Amino acid sequence: MSSAFSHGQTRRPPARPALRPGAVGKLPRVLLLLLCLAYILPGFVGRDPWRSDGLGFVLMWQMAQGRADWFDPVLYGVALHGSWLTHWLGAGSIQLLGGWIGPVLASRLPFMAALAASMWLTWSAAFHFARQDAAQPVPPAFGPPIAATDYARAIADGVLLTLLATLGLLGRGHEASTQVLQLVAVSAVLYGLSLYPRRPWKSAAVLAAAQTGLALTAAGWFVVLLGAVLAALLWPDVRRARGAALLAVAAGWCSGLAAEAVMGWPLRGQWPGLHTLGDFFRLGLWFTWPSWPLAAWGLWRWRESLRAWHLLPSAALALLALLSALTLGNNDKVFLLALPPLSILAGFALPVMRRAGLAAIDWFAVLFFSLLALGVWVMWLAMLVGWPPRPAANIARLAPGFTLHLDPLAVAVALLATAAWTAIVLWRTGRHRHPLWKGMVLSAGGVTLVWVLVGTLWMPVLNYASTYRQVGEDVARVVRSTDALSMHAAPACLQPSGIDLTTQALIGYWSRLDFAAAPAARCGYALGARPPQPAAHWRLLWHGGRPGERDEPLFLCQRLVPPAP
Repeated sequence: MSSAFSHGQTRRPPARPALRPGAVGKLPRVLLLLLCLAYILPGFVGRDPWRSDGLGFVLMWQMAQGRADWFDPVLYGVALHGSWLTHWLGAGSIQLLGGWIGPVLASRLPFMAALAASMWLTWSAAFHFARQDAAQPVPPAFGPPIAATDYARAIADGVLLTLLATLGLLGRGHEASTQVLQLVAVSAVLYGLSLYPRRPWKSAAVLAAAQTGLALTAAGWFVVLLGAVLAALLWPDVRRARGAALLAVAAGWCSGLAAEAVMGWPLRGQWPGLHTLGDFFRLGLWFTWPSWPLAAWGLWRWRESLRAWHLLPSAALALLALLSALTLGNNDKVFLLALPPLSILAGFALPVMRRAGLAAIDWFAVLFFSLLALGVWVMWLAMLVGWPPRPAANIARLAPGFTLHLDPLAVAVALLATAAWTAIVLWRTGRHRHPLWKGMVLSAGGVTLVWVLVGTLWMPVLNYASTYRQVGEDVARVVRSTDALSMHAAPACLQPSGIDLTTQALIGYWSRLDFAAAPAARCGYALGARPPQPAAHWRLLWHGGRPGERDEPLFLCQRLVPPAP
């Protein structure tokens, strides 16, 4: 007869961290808010629409002008289905604020608010997950117990810092695009799940709203899969026909199926091959850094508690997002949806991580981001004074004709960010107590530093090489002067010739000229990557292009022979 202490009957208890009271020290709210603000503003402010978000912006602008339908928008004869919520928010903001701050910045305000909301919802979800009994630390043998609220706040601070430090959020998170709204929807799903054990009806309302919003961003297929995940997570209550669980699951399936029906069921997934798997790991490793190694370590250290509520929902959503990205050919837009749940899992790795591991992350952050910041300053100096000569020559080759003018405000902001980074490094390497979030301060601060430096010192040259403003203004000037000489009173029309819809949209916005909606339109002008045919029917008026696309010039031609009726 085996005893209760025999190997066959013992069971390892769930892992719980043992912490000192200093580990739950409070991160000052003012500093955290300033860090978030410094992260959000660069990328949204101070630049024109680029190719990455230009098509969506022009459609919002045309909707706000009443030139495109809000439910079935068409741009230059091309129907742009889906992403209703994205276009509605941008167009509505342009109508309300475009006359005061300009249509470009007005269209971005809802997405700046969405990025901020995603941060807040992720922080709140981590806070409520950490208040679960299974997530709480072991009571200390000596000294006062650690308050559950203080521990949850420290975990949530670490989660938010990890989200800010994740590299994939930088580019995709700073666009006025559908992906930012999908990001905030996934964060809201996590927030709703974190509330479920304590407040099931509020949780169901949040989950229903988040899934409906996600479906309105043309992600109905993802909402359908998410509904299946929620049904599995809430299965005990679904099986008992609890109203809150049924509402959460039914709202997702109904909204997701309705969105797919309107879109025509455009399912695009495919079984990945070896090449796709290789790309998945290459892209995913840097896109989700440093969340993924911390999340993997946290799952390993909490492996006896994987079915606990503070880990299971985040792990399920992260797995769903990663597998969805894989089946869609490693789409980085879908990878973005994995960042909030991975950050929460990474946050729970902080209380069970050895000090040597956190020190390694710190030293990597100090060296990596300090060198990046130094490189940004050196390149800015080369643009300003021409020294060092090699970086100056590279910039002149990539952005011919660009001249940098000293902007005192931008330089002051960059110097302030650099000084703040120096202070953070000195504080982190000093002899202080070790709160849970301390290990991610350098990573989040380093990412924010480089982002602020790029958004202040490099933004003029990046915008110069990426904007279509000068191209549109040149085309408009040539067309209007030609019309004035020809005494044409009718509005000018451009016939596209070998250019995509995004290029047409951006040039059309800056030139205030319309492109033909049909190939057989009787336009007096043609603009494209090649002169139209037959060549004898057209006269070349202008050729040029963006400085960043010297190998892809544009040609503006005037029609000499009227088109056949």
